[in-house]
Amino acid sequence: MLALIYYGNRNIALKDIKKPKVKENEILLKVSNAGLCQTQINEFIEGPLILNTEINPLTNKALPLIVGHEFGGIVEEVGKSVDSSLLGTQVAVLPALSCGECQWCKQGDEQLCDTQAYYGLTGENGGFAEYAIIHKDNIFPLENKSLLTFLEPILVAIHFARKIEKKLDNAKVLILGAGAIGISSAVVLKELFNAHVDINEILPERTKRAREAGLNMLDKSELTQSAYDIIIDCAGTNFDSSVEPAFAEAFKYLNKKGTLVMIGTYFHAVPIMPISILAQEQIIIGSYAYNKSDSQWLEQRIDNIKFDFSKIIDEIALENIIEEGYYRGEVDKDSFSRIVITC
Repeated sequence: MLALIYYGNRNIALKDIKKPKVKENEILLKVSNAGLCQTQINEFIEGPLILNTEINPLTNKALPLIVGHEFGGIVEEVGKSVDSSLLGTQVAVLPALSCGECQWCKQGDEQLCDTQAYYGLTGENGGFAEYAIIHKDNIFPLENKSLLTFLEPILVAIHFARKIEKKLDNAKVLILGAGAIGISSAVVLKELFNAHVDINEILPERTKRAREAGLNMLDKSELTQSAYDIIIDCAGTNFDSSVEPAFAEAFKYLNKKGTLVMIGTYFHAVPIMPISILAQEQIIIGSYAYNKSDSQWLEQRIDNIKFDFSKIIDEIALENIIEEGYYRGEVDKDSFSRIVITC
């Protein structure tokens, strides 16, 4: 089968490797869609950052790995302990893997597991391949194909939204960044938490696409200082040093006693003025990944998501992932909102 393998910084390659074999508690997934997110692009440009060079104690694996952590497809084969009725079912992958034994897992914070792994990102092979082996507990049946690569970003958004749910009543909310995670966050807040959300994106074509898809986009000139009760930083690292990091910029628009939620990833220092945060009693909340209760919560509400994610998807073939995916993601971010790899 064809698979994209990450070896290290700027060292990725499409390889023809053996099709994996399913074990007792696993399914063989014929991958149909896999999302190329900014985290994976950052790993290519500056990594390995999250991708592990040391053996992960949960999976006993390290680089090189097949990458891609937002993916789904059709169940083609099942292990002996897996319900055969799953054969032929379309599923998205729940990429987080946890030990179930550490203090964090026992209190329901699997996202903080001491030995956490993530399909296609930490310690385990992922979805930039024609086939993937997935544990039976890490699949999420989905009828809507356009949601396959958005399940993980949606869960990440649900995780932070549940943290701040009590603050959302009548709150003015601003999202910084309209990539896959920013759009997913806006959809979750709007459709699952009934919040009004504004979005600011510095890239003009991304702004245009999100606006045409029905999201409430505001330009910088339309943002008012100290106007928002909650700001969600979905931008993360920007490799253009002339652009102020969203994490620092957010405080311009954050009200007194306001809350800044950080889900964008940064791997460099960001300049902020702590005394200003202190004097205005502002709150910073970090929100990382998702946990099992988030996926269970979504199971009961998935049908309430009506947004048409297909409007922001650009599909490319697995064979072209390096040139049309990674290179494009590095040099021309404004040409897409979401790249989806198809097999």
